[in-house]
Amino acid sequence: MFSSNVKLKVDSEVEDQSNISRRTVREGCTVVSKERGETKLGCLVLVVLVAMLGYLCYRVIPVYLERDGFHDDLLTIAGRATLQGWGNRRIINRVMQLGEDRNFTVEQKDIQVQHIRGRPEVVIVVNYSRTEEFPGGYVYKFYFRSVAPGLLGF
Repeated sequence: MFSSNVKLKVDSEVEDQSNISRRTVREGCTVVSKERGETKLGCLVLVVLVAMLGYLCYRVIPVYLERDGFHDDLLTIAGRATLQGWGNRRIINRVMQLGEDRNFTVEQKDIQVQHIRGRPEVVIVVNYSRTEEFPGGYVYKFYFRSVAPGLLGF
């Protein structure tokens, strides 16, 4: 007996809701909906945030990949300088040219060439940067430091 009363009440609520939807469809001009657009707005905000994050990754990740390439080339220069006995001036010129080729800002005062005492090994320490401009006039300067030992392997 108790369950039949509950069922009647639930059925009457369903009938009332179905009458509302039928009435709005028949009238054609007014639409009664309990949605307030929050889901659509939330989805739009999420899409905008994902797009901004994607664009940021599109602009930042290549800078770090080029930094890795710069470091690899710096290791090559340090290895050749160790094996061929290059002087400091030649090493600095090569590092400056590498920075120019890779679109990094490298100043001569930011390049240190260290010679290992009693051995022909060279260690090159370079501080360098890259400036990137983002929409809205925002400019960000990335600072990097690479240490490249030219090891002989013995």
